Amino acid sequence: MVGFDWDKEEDAVEKVYEELREVIAVWKTDDRDKIAEEIGDLLFAVVNVSRFLGVEPELALTGTIEKFIKRFEYIETKADKALEEMTLEEMDQLWNQAKSAFSSSEDV
Repeated sequence: MVGFDWDKEEDAVEKVYEELREVIAVWKTDDRDKIAEEIGDLLFAVVNVSRFLGVEPELALTGTIEKFIKRFEYIETKADKALEEMTLEEMDQLWNQAKSAFSSSEDV
């Protein structure tokens, strides 16, 4: 974009922090449009950082979604009771087990 860009990755990363602060400033309001606008700005800033780092943002997000699904499926199979009956702490323990179980394979 004809010079309308950050000079350094650090500047792009700082923009992510700035946009996150703006999300935090509006997240507890009832202004859904403003919240959506600020979330959009945050996502845009993160995509810009990914461009600086040579990462395809859509592929990165797809990989994270797949990782989340595998870990959640692990929780479902290892839970000794219905997920609805589990506390967040119990699910978090299984989540951490899933992270360990898959850490040596497939980056899950």
